[in-house]
Amino acid sequence: MFSQAILRGPSGRMRGEAPSPSAAGRLPGVWIFAAGLAAAIFSLDAFTRDDLAVASLYVLVLLIGTSAGGPHRRTSILVWSAVCAALAVLGYSIFRSYGAPPLALAHLGIGLTVLLVATILLLRNHSAKSSVERSDRRYRIVFDTLAIAIWEHDFTPIVAALQRLRDGGVTDIRRYVAEHPEFVIEMRRSVRITDVNATALTMMGVTNKDDFFSHLSGFLPETDDSFAECIVAIDERRALFQTEAIVMPLNGEARQIIVAFGLGPDASLDRVPGSILDVSHRRALETQILRTREELAESQRTSAVAAMSASIAHELNQPMSAIQSYADAANRWLSRNPPNLMEAKEALAGLTMGVQHARTVMQRVRALVGQARIELCDIELDGLIATTVALMRREAAEHGARLIILPETDDTLTVRGDRILLKQVLINLITNAIQAMVNTPPERRIVTLTLDRKGDQAYIAVTDSGPGWDVSESGNVFGSFYTTKRNGMGLGLSIAKMAVDRHEGAITRRNSEEGGAVVEVMLPLSVDLDVGIADRRSDGAQESVAV
Repeated sequence: MFSQAILRGPSGRMRGEAPSPSAAGRLPGVWIFAAGLAAAIFSLDAFTRDDLAVASLYVLVLLIGTSAGGPHRRTSILVWSAVCAALAVLGYSIFRSYGAPPLALAHLGIGLTVLLVATILLLRNHSAKSSVERSDRRYRIVFDTLAIAIWEHDFTPIVAALQRLRDGGVTDIRRYVAEHPEFVIEMRRSVRITDVNATALTMMGVTNKDDFFSHLSGFLPETDDSFAECIVAIDERRALFQTEAIVMPLNGEARQIIVAFGLGPDASLDRVPGSILDVSHRRALETQILRTREELAESQRTSAVAAMSASIAHELNQPMSAIQSYADAANRWLSRNPPNLMEAKEALAGLTMGVQHARTVMQRVRALVGQARIELCDIELDGLIATTVALMRREAAEHGARLIILPETDDTLTVRGDRILLKQVLINLITNAIQAMVNTPPERRIVTLTLDRKGDQAYIAVTDSGPGWDVSESGNVFGSFYTTKRNGMGLGLSIAKMAVDRHEGAITRRNSEEGGAVVEVMLPLSVDLDVGIADRRSDGAQESVAV
């Protein structure tokens, strides 16, 4: 468990720990030694016939007498300095009575000067040390009483490992981390927790620091993918790194947190404090709101279907009756002997008009389906993907899967469209990828989201490590009600394709060379889409797209 040595400062004591009784007992011995040394120097200075110029040695008495420290060290410095100066003057006076040479006064002046300089330096050092101690006490008070959980990390093993990779020829750390999950696991296990505050103990279900987790891997599960980005941030020495993660307290109930800490060039990576915010309740509320919205949307769709069915029945009743009447009339005119072809022709003409009327009714009903419209806005895809992954992390963790974002370009890719629809596309694709890996070993359940630019289009790929697409299946996987799942409805990919089509994009599927399925989405960048919108505006269309 958590070693107490981790929390000890340079002095060997725990932070805030008082000096031991044995240390206090050594203080008189130091003073006795200093007093004896002062007596010896005084004897040599005052009673020796020769001018030995030993007054400067009183600085040793000052250093030894004040080395004990203690709460009254400033007073001790002043007292010992005054005593030594008095002894130096007294010794000179006695030496002068024996006929001291003129140079003895100069030696006295040098000794007093050295003593004065030493006293000033000791006082400054004491003031600086006191300031550091006050700052440390304030830090401990803030650290231990802050309402936000804090724990400190030792990232030096990661720095050393990254340096070994670069010495070995690795230049793209991000790609290496994405392609070597075992390296991420090893690095997570190497990070020590050097200190925690009371709020962190409460959040993680621990009663005291001695029982807290000694390493990050103790409470950060291997299925969490946020630490991979942390490794990249350490390599880049980012001034601020923030991410969402899932931690496992001692009680076993997973908590979703936001962690932030500084990794700038001036930061000391052996003690990096991280601010931890528990957002489990917030994420649960967001999930509940999302489910409620889905249930409401389903209810609205059901109501819309019911209303549409009633409209169809009402609107088609009249044209179908007319069609039946014209068909009966034509049959009667043709059944006469001889047949009345003129009347039959007029009846058939009425029949044609009835069919056209029914077709017009169907077009009106079809227009009802397209009444929902979307408002267009500029969307940065990297931010959209990041927020979607944050929303899906809990579901991925429940299935033992990890989500990895792999940007292939440093450009900010912006498209024009509906944020909710595009997020729903990503949610559907990620959900399908997670469910496809149900029979994959847990350590290989990885969903990778790749973002790149290809010409004037933004490229998004969602890759899983499942069995891949069945090459013998010739059905339209993006069609309505197509599914390979026992309890699936076959609407996820269909809805995704409809949304991508409405954004003038394309969606395709293929199998990955490394195994698993890949779904690729191409979306026009905002500049090109704006041109299409301008063309539609010239025809009198509004700046919206029907779905």
